[in-house]
Amino acid sequence: MKDWHYYRDPLRVYSPDFDILVSYFNQVYPIIDASDNTERDRFDVCFDNWIKKDYWIKIIHNIEVDLINLSKEEQEFLNTFIAWIKEALQHTSVIVVEGNL
Repeated sequence: MKDWHYYRDPLRVYSPDFDILVSYFNQVYPIIDASDNTERDRFDVCFDNWIKKDYWIKIIHNIEVDLINLSKEEQEFLNTFIAWIKEALQHTSVIVVEGNL
């Protein structure tokens, strides 16, 4: 049995904001799924995606590099997202992103 530690403050993101995030998620694929250590070739928009901390660090970096090219509204959204991810990673090494299609 695995001992999972979780962050108690879930984040819900709806379309079209979710679409913005998926483009950043896909930049780090293929990944090794944290739930079963199998390779996943792309983000699954319909199911759970178990993403390890190392991949989150890459996702955050890719977003931060791109922020200057985005609208103020997109910057605010992504900065809020980054802050949530960084806080969550203080409590866990895996964040599960559920597809919402």
